[in-house]
Amino acid sequence: MPHATGANAAPSGVPVEMKSKLRNRFYEPIVLLLALNEAWKHNLAPKVLDQTSDVTAQTTEQLFRDFMNMLAQICDNKPKGTTVTAAVAIQYNDRVQYRFASNERSEKELEQLKNFVEDILNSLGAWTRATNDRVRASILRKIVSFNRLRLQAYVRAIYTQSQECLNSPENSVTTQTRETLNKLQELALEADNRGVDEMAFFASVTYLTAFVRRLSKSETWGIIRDKANMENGQALPWGKLRHAAGRLLSYFHVVKTLLEARKRWDRLFFEFEVLCLPSSTALSNPISRKDVTGEEIIGRMTSDQGKAATYRRIVHDLQFHFDVDREVRAKTQAKKLTTIVHAEILIHESIVNDPDLQNMHPSKFFDGYRYIGSSKPTCRLCHYYFTACADSIVTRQTHRNLYLRWRAPDVYNDQGDKAVKRREGIINRMLVWIREDTFRTLDDKVSERRPNDSHTDPTYNRGTSLGYTEGWNECIIEGMRQLSADDTESDDHVELSNVQGGSTEADEEDGDDGGVRLS
Repeated sequence: MPHATGANAAPSGVPVEMKSKLRNRFYEPIVLLLALNEAWKHNLAPKVLDQTSDVTAQTTEQLFRDFMNMLAQICDNKPKGTTVTAAVAIQYNDRVQYRFASNERSEKELEQLKNFVEDILNSLGAWTRATNDRVRASILRKIVSFNRLRLQAYVRAIYTQSQECLNSPENSVTTQTRETLNKLQELALEADNRGVDEMAFFASVTYLTAFVRRLSKSETWGIIRDKANMENGQALPWGKLRHAAGRLLSYFHVVKTLLEARKRWDRLFFEFEVLCLPSSTALSNPISRKDVTGEEIIGRMTSDQGKAATYRRIVHDLQFHFDVDREVRAKTQAKKLTTIVHAEILIHESIVNDPDLQNMHPSKFFDGYRYIGSSKPTCRLCHYYFTACADSIVTRQTHRNLYLRWRAPDVYNDQGDKAVKRREGIINRMLVWIREDTFRTLDDKVSERRPNDSHTDPTYNRGTSLGYTEGWNECIIEGMRQLSADDTESDDHVELSNVQGGSTEADEEDGDDGGVRLS
């Protein structure tokens, strides 16, 4: 299969450093806004339900977006953000090219990612209706194996947060809820055994997830949900338990969407190429003014002296209750602070700098979908970046969390002044919105942030065909038996009878959403 040409023609030469004045103007309001969010963290803005997609749930385009998001999700296999992944599907005459990028992956890790994605796509290509159960279980097993570190974090969270919920006062939790939490904790403890082999971990996680799926349809889950939806409930054990359970369940719904895409588009799974773009180089703390104060930042955010005086007073008064300046300086003086280019923007830059794709014509993208999928919703700064670019590229909706480690993509000297001015223009447009956010936070005195940057509820295709969602656990278990029967990699035999038992009541239809939504 021929190699990509445009994507490999990335700019070279010496990076052009952003002017220190522009860097300070850009990052100082972010630092202040982060400090204000910390000061008013108990005054959270009212929770707004995630907006529905601007594409009807059962359209082909929505299925494609879900497919790209979930491909990215199964690549994001470590906690803490280093492996956050974005992806795009480029259409060439003889193939589809998948481009992947991650926040911070080494060259070796990118090669491992490439091999994993190719394996998943080839497995999907081998799917037939006759081999449905086996292929489904095989793909799920590969996903669980590659994502074991992240899944273990969810399993551990389910165990610890279940215990915290059990520690609640006797009169606040029903007997049935306590019994359910005890069973959930027992299953999580079994799945948290880090010494077991791949197949045993797969079996125990499948059993735990089957239980979570049944739980999500029960009255007990309504109690957990209501407690999680209380004021500041997301930060309480009930909210953390609900989030971890929802994230674990999402990986099993991923396979449904991948297979639904396989049935819709042969071209995505045969003549394809996987290209993993290098992550950016982390740069040191971008703020040169280390001893800046909140009031000084306000003074540089507006030329309106009256407006500046008003907001300086608010910051000054806040100093008596919360040391804003200390919080600001903790960030401006952070020696270990580095900045990186986020995965979505790495993908975007590869398109912008590709001579074959620069005009962004729909024909250059698979089925005309100019969409960059990602493993998590975009952050606030990425959202502003794409809004400022205004070039018809679509991304996931933003969770509006703010990260100081964000930076704009590199510009190289061989790209000329036009590229430098383009970056400056984007930063200046973003700066307007960041300042507006900071002033609004000072006015409202509420913090706008989410405790998690991924959705609590599984995000998956809502247009799954009828019949495809039925008997999900039974299909997986039958596939697991087939895999286990000829698994010669280990001398250990996995007992699947417990998993079979866990499928009771879980073979009912998932409903209109193609799966359970933990809401």
